[in-house]
Amino acid sequence: MNRSPAQARAPSRPDGAQASQGYALTVTDGDDEAAFSCLPGETVLFAGQAAGWDLPYECASGGCGTCRAQLLSGYVTSSWPDATGLTERDRRRGNRILLCQSRPAAACALRSQARLRRLSGQMPRPARHESRVTGIDLLTADMMMLELDCGQPVPYLAGQFVILEMPDGTRRPYSMSGPAGPASARLELLVRSKPGGAASRWLFQRLAVGSRLTVEGPYGRAHVQSPAGRPVVCVAGGSGLGQVLTIAEHCLAQDATRPLSFYYGARNVADLVLRERFDALRRRGAAVIAVAEVTGAGTGGGGKTGPAPGWGTVRTGLVIDAVAADHNDLTSHDLYVAGPTAMVDALLATLVRTGRAAADRVFFDRFWT
Repeated sequence: MNRSPAQARAPSRPDGAQASQGYALTVTDGDDEAAFSCLPGETVLFAGQAAGWDLPYECASGGCGTCRAQLLSGYVTSSWPDATGLTERDRRRGNRILLCQSRPAAACALRSQARLRRLSGQMPRPARHESRVTGIDLLTADMMMLELDCGQPVPYLAGQFVILEMPDGTRRPYSMSGPAGPASARLELLVRSKPGGAASRWLFQRLAVGSRLTVEGPYGRAHVQSPAGRPVVCVAGGSGLGQVLTIAEHCLAQDATRPLSFYYGARNVADLVLRERFDALRRRGAAVIAVAEVTGAGTGGGGKTGPAPGWGTVRTGLVIDAVAADHNDLTSHDLYVAGPTAMVDALLATLVRTGRAAADRVFFDRFWT
């Protein structure tokens, strides 16, 4: 993957004195204007969020294009020139950028494609922390639990994520997966290996206890926000597991009597992990439905296969089919969904577009990279 800096349209390069003081940025949506400064090395998205502006974004990693903006004046470089969040038409225009990938190298004026808002009082603002790896637990051949010490408390809401920055500058998002509680310097992240991924190769082959990583965040809109008493359905697949598991635990800590169902999708039974935490959910009254795409037995299509050690009966098929088979009407529920883009989009099409779930009560994160 090409990670060399790319240039967006700009009048000139700044001098070093100006760079050391940061750059003045203005972002407008046509009606309102946000003004803040951006220090060298910071992205526009980070600087704006840290200044209290809720700029548009979803993945914060260059994949989705939600933070696409027009560069009206100034100069930026991109940490991912080939980011899939920009189309070829965007690149031909020469002045379309992604807020999450762009680092200003001059004072800039930008136009946002979405309305500007101020961050609400409950939303923690992102910060950058130099962290040390304190634990690596390999759960499967391609999934690890990573523990970091950030040196100072990192406040976040259950369901949010951080960006890990590798020594070579590669950046990837990972959700906090530890049980939610008071802000702590210790972060727990569930990391899934992506075949051929540059970050995955480094994390799974070179990372060691004592390694240093830069942590940036928190980010994320799919955080827990269910009022007490409201039923909740959680759906997780792949890297989305840790995020949704933390949300489920928080929901039951907030209201132990609320109905909660957790649908956990995996490729096969051997990929089902963190059974002790799911056992704890069951003891607190949650329904846990494990679904494996391939089991070597069973009827397929959301049917059931034989018992798996510690998991009980595991359905076989796609997790989205299991949710659809069990629920005709989820309009009175909150849904929390995280996992591969194809899984999340299919679930939204199955439930939201058909009116079986309320669009404003579905909170989701798609994993683009």
